[in-house]
Amino acid sequence: MSQPLRISARIPSLTAVRYFSVAARLLSFTGAAQELHVTQAAVSRMVQTLEQDLGVALFQRSGKFIRLTPAGLAYYQEVSEALAKILQASQTARRSAQEETLSLIVNTGFAIRWLVPRLPDFQRLYPHIHVDILASEADALESQRPVHLSIRLGGQSAAGHSVTRLNVGDDFGVVCSPALLSYKKVAAPADLIGQPLLAHTNPTRDFWAEYFADVGLGSLDMGQAPRFHQLLMIAEAAISGLGFALVPLFLFQEELKSGRLVQVFTQTHRPQQGYCLVQSKESEKDHKVNGFKQWLLKTAETNMPSS
Repeated sequence: MSQPLRISARIPSLTAVRYFSVAARLLSFTGAAQELHVTQAAVSRMVQTLEQDLGVALFQRSGKFIRLTPAGLAYYQEVSEALAKILQASQTARRSAQEETLSLIVNTGFAIRWLVPRLPDFQRLYPHIHVDILASEADALESQRPVHLSIRLGGQSAAGHSVTRLNVGDDFGVVCSPALLSYKKVAAPADLIGQPLLAHTNPTRDFWAEYFADVGLGSLDMGQAPRFHQLLMIAEAAISGLGFALVPLFLFQEELKSGRLVQVFTQTHRPQQGYCLVQSKESEKDHKVNGFKQWLLKTAETNMPSS
């Protein structure tokens, strides 16, 4: 009694399938060998192995010429589509690995004045990492992208996150327009009492109370102070003569050098919480996050303004 035919569920060699596909497309073992950069014998051997594995003849051989059998033609049509999908999936995977995206939440002032001008150096060192800068958590939600790092003024620790102070020389100073200083008699911090003080809408990013405590003036009522959402707005309001601003001096060196802003007192204030890098604990093993963090800390150290 004859034994029933057993059909193997084992997947054949992908190399053999690829060699067969090229030979079937060119109808030539010699041409396939040239395209694959192997010998003709290697192509012939792989095709024979595949035929034995499948239990069916894929080519009809006549001297130097070959042509597909009906089974070979049907098999070629199926595997050529499968190989194309494998190629496409492999290219997508390679692009994903080579073009990784790092998403950051960075306040606008720090991004424009400090980070963005230095990013070409990071891209030179890590050309495969693309940096996306988001201004707020709302931007992250809208873009539906995970946030890897945040750079914040007055960064506070939170559960599951670590906070690293950035050594960017973030001393704060009181500044205003030259025109305002020309008729406002301000010779000492105490003279600021009763003057128009420009403040941030976010209390965690407004350092007037901390500044006055630092200079020994105690708490001050800031209820009537004009408030602005961004640090750049506060500086622009100061340039326009609307009042006195307390700003990180390293971000406004151009305005101070050009005379659009003047530093009212030589005395500076270093807040307890300056610019910080906030990182989730789960991202500590992410190589692109660690690469950016190392670059950022080194860049901050080497670019710190001289006192």
